[in-house]
Amino acid sequence: MSPMHGILAWSATLLGALASFPVAAAPVLLISIDGMRPDYVTRADMHHLKIPTLRSFLTSGSYAEGVIGVTPTVTFPSHTTLVTGVTPLEHGIYANAPFDPMRENNNGLYWYSRDIRAVTLWQAADRAGLVTASVAWPVTVGAPWIRYNVPEYGLGATDDVKLIEAISTPTGMLARLEAKLGPYARQGDKQEDEVRTRLAAEMLHEFKPDFMTVHFNGLDDRSHEHGPFSAAADATLEAIDTMVAKLRAAALANSAATVIVVVSDHGFAPVEQAINWRIPFTARHLIDPQSSSWSVAVWPGDGSAAVMLRNPHDAQLRSHVAAALAQLARDAPPGSMRIITGPELRRLNGWPNAAFVIDLTPGYVLGDATAGALVTPKSGGGTHGYLPDHPQMRAAFLIAGQSIAAGRDLGTIDMRQVAPTLARILGVHLPAVEARPLNVARVQ
Repeated sequence: MSPMHGILAWSATLLGALASFPVAAAPVLLISIDGMRPDYVTRADMHHLKIPTLRSFLTSGSYAEGVIGVTPTVTFPSHTTLVTGVTPLEHGIYANAPFDPMRENNNGLYWYSRDIRAVTLWQAADRAGLVTASVAWPVTVGAPWIRYNVPEYGLGATDDVKLIEAISTPTGMLARLEAKLGPYARQGDKQEDEVRTRLAAEMLHEFKPDFMTVHFNGLDDRSHEHGPFSAAADATLEAIDTMVAKLRAAALANSAATVIVVVSDHGFAPVEQAINWRIPFTARHLIDPQSSSWSVAVWPGDGSAAVMLRNPHDAQLRSHVAAALAQLARDAPPGSMRIITGPELRRLNGWPNAAFVIDLTPGYVLGDATAGALVTPKSGGGTHGYLPDHPQMRAAFLIAGQSIAAGRDLGTIDMRQVAPTLARILGVHLPAVEARPLNVARVQ
């Protein structure tokens, strides 16, 4: 190749790369509907759902048939992947709660942004001089790069609202907005999402953020209680649909160029039976409910769990645990679980230092009994947390805006593609992403 041909080839590559970015950055509103399976929207008619706002994304924007999530498919690691573009193994939020075999953390979750080891979209936007805001996004307590932040925090106590007022930033912002809008709802309140909507809409109006995130929790709560596609879950999503419409209108009033994105963190499956894994472990004296120490413990993820060894180099202990797991798999219903070990563990990109992972088949959940029947009935509710290759665990992705292709079916995508896609729309740099941005641009 001649030097001129080399220059021309390099120029064409550069122009092609530049052409893939928007000419002008657009604001982004990112809304998470916790626990929303994609077929709530893509198969809304089949489920007799009245969700016109969410369904409008299928024709006015682009959408995924499903989003393959992370290990485990639970709220906190998934939401962190959505804003970093990397797996839990990289961003450091490995489950909803840190590993705590002695329960010294008082059931605390991964509330704090300092635990995130990867660059977030808020950080990238803040570094670019953009205004950032958030309402109730997980793992955001103390996030210095969210200018207007009402973080998710709370264990359900009445006074938790006072703590949220204290940790929201800037200091005094939430109390001032409550004086205008009414009190903020504590976590688990049935009106929680409605209150978050009023607050987020006011923040959009007053602060005009370039990048804002909002997390709705009600669908996940109702799905745990009654199961996915239950009457309670369906009614909750129909109510959330009107909230999405209000937030979309508030964001577009700031800028007609705003891109509206709706995601979820995981899917859901109905639960029918519990497998009491502790029974063979107790019988083999690997765990002792009365002991104040531990040698083997489980790091739970709802539909799956990591088996942790205090001394991972203890070959004899590992052998005994492997035998207990083999017995568990033999005695459990056929096809109800798989035990993952060896090189396959590393491919999960989660739960560092796990000796084994128990992955249940959707429909089963881990129980806590230490004696009695190995399998016990458990009906009426639902869960998630199974490994992401189960189709029921797929999350949702919807995106619409002036610069976004209309009616484009993206097929099945990787959750790690969401953050680089939004970084491209915002016009910011997000380092260390592990997947390519999605092709959502409207052809000019």
